[in-house]
Amino acid sequence: MMHHDELQRTLNPTCTGTSVIAMQYKTGVVVMTDRVVSYGKTARYKNVSRQYKVNDNVLVAFGGDHADFQWLQNVIERQALFWKRFDQEIGPKALHGYLTSLLYARRCKMNPLWNTLIVAGIEEEEKNNKETSTPFIGVITQKGCAYQVKHVATGIGAMLLNQAVEDSWRKKGGDITRAEAEAVLKKALELTIYHDCTADNDFEIGSVDSEDGVNLGKEETIIGDWSIAETNCQYE
Repeated sequence: MMHHDELQRTLNPTCTGTSVIAMQYKTGVVVMTDRVVSYGKTARYKNVSRQYKVNDNVLVAFGGDHADFQWLQNVIERQALFWKRFDQEIGPKALHGYLTSLLYARRCKMNPLWNTLIVAGIEEEEKNNKETSTPFIGVITQKGCAYQVKHVATGIGAMLLNQAVEDSWRKKGGDITRAEAEAVLKKALELTIYHDCTADNDFEIGSVDSEDGVNLGKEETIIGDWSIAETNCQYE
């Protein structure tokens, strides 16, 4: 008599990352993530990068379950190798479409990947023509809902930061420089650490640029302004 085990599904992610913030600038995209993976509300693992370099044109960042994204890295690498069989590098739009189908298929099987993904990059054929070059930012939710944006904050940042980022974007739009975009993201992270108890003040800013490709940022730290804490009678 055959014994059939019951199907096991992840009902709640265990170790998770929080918000991802991304913004286009003149010649590329900057992506910011903090470097902590939390177990519930506890900072379980420090100094963990939540960004993955696919090739010189594509960067993927994630929020949500860390184990699922580790599995996704293997899937993405296999897909990139499949494209290399045809002497091509997978582009951000193609990878965004592939991951959208994957996450939607897993959702339909009632076995979702507990991640929100940001795919950032520049198409290879557009890199040498700055007039037609359009940096790409694509978002994919856990349920397989996908869309393209010029700037985005995911996770709790979707409720806290999108308006602040959009206000800064509207002032200059597509003419914003890389340094200005990074300054906006750093200010957004400062707002996050004030409001999100799972956010961390150690962070990295990755970039995809039409001139120097993908660069994973070095670890940086932001302190913020905590002078208001002294007005709290319970502050010690």
